[in-house]
Amino acid sequence: MTLAQKHIEGLNFLLHGAQVLDLVLDPAKRLAVVTIAPTTTPRAGPIPTRASISLLPVSSVVVVLKDLEGHAPVPGMDRVRIDELGSLVSQFTQPLAGWDFIDNQRNFTPGGQRVCEWFDPAMPASEHTLSFFYGVRSAEGASALLLFLFSFDNAFASHPNGQAIPVESFAASGTGWKAIGSGATEPVTILPDAVPPRQVDGELLGLIFVDAAQDVIVSYAVGKANWDGRRLRWSTSDGGTYDIPGGLTHQIRPRIPSMNRDGTPLEDFSYFALVGVTPDVSRDPGELVRLHLERSRSV
Repeated sequence: MTLAQKHIEGLNFLLHGAQVLDLVLDPAKRLAVVTIAPTTTPRAGPIPTRASISLLPVSSVVVVLKDLEGHAPVPGMDRVRIDELGSLVSQFTQPLAGWDFIDNQRNFTPGGQRVCEWFDPAMPASEHTLSFFYGVRSAEGASALLLFLFSFDNAFASHPNGQAIPVESFAASGTGWKAIGSGATEPVTILPDAVPPRQVDGELLGLIFVDAAQDVIVSYAVGKANWDGRRLRWSTSDGGTYDIPGGLTHQIRPRIPSMNRDGTPLEDFSYFALVGVTPDVSRDPGELVRLHLERSRSV
């Protein structure tokens, strides 16, 4: 089943900044349930303090530990059993970073150490993926990312009593904006509508790297967008060309005049995309680009 774009946007918005409270995988039912404490609010209706996101049927679940270059760290982590996934996520209290949890193309073939893996070889390829990550640090002080990746066909959200949550009500609309950079803690409510990728062809596109825990801009990079009808590429002034992940391609929005970083207006681009980062990663824009985008194999 292919999820509607508004459904995907709503799930992305619901997950942004949320704390994952529990994770249960039931292989017999091909069901994964991610329980979260949301921080975003719908445009109308009850504001959930806890929500369960059910993914089904699930064809695979993988948890990967990788360093900032995508390799398996040494030393690594002990393997985690399926019934220990809930205990694993409960160790993390930081909010989920990012805006493009559903169908994030850069995570389809994760490298690194497989900490936990389950898949059903009899099932056909799934229509969608959901991924999120945490920044972790070893006893030796080395930084790494712990990535959770699910392949599934359908998804729905519900309150603890089982009542359905209309996730489309979380999808961004209108021209409102939360003042990123102010350190404000009130919930994010509205972002400008995303534009189709063909609209940004030939335009300057800013990648805004945001500390998801504080909703504060930590860095940004500007490049020229190129849409060939199938994929969106992003070229920097030093000649580097990168592929924009599929999930991020559909989260590009017109620049807002009031956007600023530490009081300095951001005026060097016409469109922007938000890229969530964890607090312990580099603030260097070049390093952030290399971490979150892949170099184009052909131009």
